[in-house]
Amino acid sequence: MNRAIHISPKDLLYSMQFKDGDFADIAIVCGQPQRAMLALEKIENPVKNFSAFGYTFWTGKYNGRPVTVGNGGFYAPDSAVATELLCVGGVNNIIRLGSCGSLKKEIVVGDYVIAEKALRGDGVTKYYVDESYIPTSDIDLNNKLCNLFENTYKGMVWTTDALLKETKEIVNDVINKGAIAVDMITSAFLTIANVYKKKATALLVVSDNLITGELGFSSIKFFDAEKKMIDKSFAIIDELL
Repeated sequence: MNRAIHISPKDLLYSMQFKDGDFADIAIVCGQPQRAMLALEKIENPVKNFSAFGYTFWTGKYNGRPVTVGNGGFYAPDSAVATELLCVGGVNNIIRLGSCGSLKKEIVVGDYVIAEKALRGDGVTKYYVDESYIPTSDIDLNNKLCNLFENTYKGMVWTTDALLKETKEIVNDVINKGAIAVDMITSAFLTIANVYKKKATALLVVSDNLITGELGFSSIKFFDAEKKMIDKSFAIIDELL
């Protein structure tokens, strides 16, 4: 191969009939499609402006202000792609609504974690930054979210690609490094946003606890907190006016 790169994010985005200005300045993205659908219900007159490779984004208005919503990937690799498309498409503020496992006994199912930084256990970010890089979220966005949500913890989120290999040795090591929660997305999401110098943060509802063994993936408490997360997070759009 003699070309510098096979396909750039702009090549990919514009090959899908995307036009400049299709995305809003603010985006609220989710991993799970059902969360994206709940977010979509919050905006007026949504227009689908991108749909490919399992990602779909709409842009509409919330309280008169343009906002883009959509599903931004399930795991680190596809989240990196989706986040890069949003960045090159003109989004400057990205709020991710996701879920995580707690690494502290006192952080229980239904609580919220705001990622201040990420511990990179994924396989994609090494192609963007060097090994020592620590991705961080935007302090102002974090503070605005803290003002909106109770039962919220801020700290480092460890991202892993190996959900079924969260063994005692590995988990205790990342706890010793300061991680308070674990997911499969945050490090890729924040790293890409940092590379493009965009403001970004991740708000995560706790679905399980690795210390106590509690599993809340199908509990009413988790689903109620998930819906509340989507309903209340849109207030941050007014905060950014």
